[in-house]
Amino acid sequence: MRKIFLPPLTIHLNNFVIDNPQILVIYEPGMFGTFFCSLFMRQKLWSGAKLNQDFHGDYQNINAHNSGYRCILQNFHQDTDSESVLEKSHDELIDFFRPLQTIKLGIHRLASYNFIKLDYKKYFNNFTILLIKPKTHRVDVYTKRMEDSTFNDYHTQWWWKNLKGNDLGKVPKWFLEKLSIKEKQKYMKTHIDMLNNHMDIDQQNLIIFDPDNITDPNLLQDMTDKVCNSLNIDTFKIPFDGVQKFIEKNNRYLNF
Repeated sequence: MRKIFLPPLTIHLNNFVIDNPQILVIYEPGMFGTFFCSLFMRQKLWSGAKLNQDFHGDYQNINAHNSGYRCILQNFHQDTDSESVLEKSHDELIDFFRPLQTIKLGIHRLASYNFIKLDYKKYFNNFTILLIKPKTHRVDVYTKRMEDSTFNDYHTQWWWKNLKGNDLGKVPKWFLEKLSIKEKQKYMKTHIDMLNNHMDIDQQNLIIFDPDNITDPNLLQDMTDKVCNSLNIDTFKIPFDGVQKFIEKNNRYLNF
């Protein structure tokens, strides 16, 4: 009797696509990324932690890091993660995204415009990219908020090795902040230039939102409605009392 050889399982992986709705919030640090992800915790399909409707932050008290939102997938958040993901093969990405099969609603906090390069259609059947993109003349403001809202380890920044000595205590804080912001401005300009060269995305899967518009309840509600409608899931009401408290903590960046 002739033996029948079945094809390897990997051949069937090419047809693997996640059907559950996925919201991909792509932004740069300082642009309220965690806040936007937290909003969608109000959608009834969300099965993670309950939203802290005051959008509490951590020690900086201007972000929403204690809202209850946590990244669903490990290593799918920072700029270094984007580089790693983009280096994965098709089958490796299938394995990477496979856990999302059991998640009713995926909300992803992608803190680098570099994530825009991934071809999500190969892995998701029902997804929307919410791209947070400020006006050009407001980019420096969000770069300053990036400095203020994230932990800064100056030792890891390129200019540190050029300072004489290694004692931070002997260097004025204002000088360290100035050098750090200057580096972040270069980083932001590079990423925005890259983003502008990768905007050939199917408009059915893309919603662009100006972070300044979190101060407008109608625009904010309209944005979340558009995202939900694009995914064919129920809309929800934004907790605007908590949003207003969050805005008040960030007035110095939004007072324009």
